[in-house]
Amino acid sequence: MFNQIYFENNWYYSTSDSEALEDLRRHGRDITYLIPFWFGVTESGTLVDRSDAETVNLVRRQCLPVIAIVHNYSSREYGPLIHRLLTTENLRRTLVINIKNLLINRGFSGVNIDFEFVPPDDRPYLNTFMFELYHVLKPYGFLVTISVPPELRDDPAHPFSGAFSYPDLALYSDQVYVLAYDEHVAEPGPIASIDFVRQVLNYALSAIPRQKLRMGMAVYGRDWSPLTELPRELSYREAVNLAARQGAVISYDEKAQEPTFTYTKNGVKHIVWFENARSFAVKLNIFLKEKVPGIGVWRISLEDPQIWDLLRQYTQFF
Repeated sequence: MFNQIYFENNWYYSTSDSEALEDLRRHGRDITYLIPFWFGVTESGTLVDRSDAETVNLVRRQCLPVIAIVHNYSSREYGPLIHRLLTTENLRRTLVINIKNLLINRGFSGVNIDFEFVPPDDRPYLNTFMFELYHVLKPYGFLVTISVPPELRDDPAHPFSGAFSYPDLALYSDQVYVLAYDEHVAEPGPIASIDFVRQVLNYALSAIPRQKLRMGMAVYGRDWSPLTELPRELSYREAVNLAARQGAVISYDEKAQEPTFTYTKNGVKHIVWFENARSFAVKLNIFLKEKVPGIGVWRISLEDPQIWDLLRQYTQFF
């Protein structure tokens, strides 16, 4: 189908989702790497372990390699916490050593750094952290990976993505996961329209070596209401069930290449956008044609079940 030797089908995982474990039982052997949202950083450079024994035992039985996420969501002070850790030399090095010890003790394949709300001025410190992490972990053979927000161009002053220099971070990473979704959050709109994904991909290819690039894909939806500041997240199943309950007609937006519907409840209009197998296939096709060597999907249990058949069909030749 495509002249590609190897394609990674990697999935993010959250223990807090009660349906995720059963989904993992069904599909774990179709996954290249599991990327669980398990380990939060603390202000002292230690890690908070939110893994669960049942999932750990399952991935061992499935011989499923794990790239463990280290994130800054263990505290509500997302930005100030990560600022202190990145800019304080002894804390930064303590965190690096604790990550190394975690991977050794747990037998994981590698780490995925998922720091959000990093202040833009901390760009050089994030680069330094990845440099130090890479040089400590590589002698042990661990994969060093990082998740980065979607960018259309380099903008060091951007309040959300300014700290993330794609070329610099790629120097000290084996894989860079470009999260090509969340196009709309505060206002209703597609989770990841096809034009948005193309633009994100084009910039990523210009700044990150192709063999290191992993494109993040969404499989969820959102329900916007003027009564709430932020939308409610929906799984694919929740979205289609909601449309059925409300008597709403799901339409496929050809421009965005994503399904959507509206409904009114208690006099309030709601707007829903979500991903399904069709919208997923359109994006996957682009990545395969561009010879992107893999994807990272957020996240298992939120997806349209037909996506698994699609992935087997699209990737059987790789």
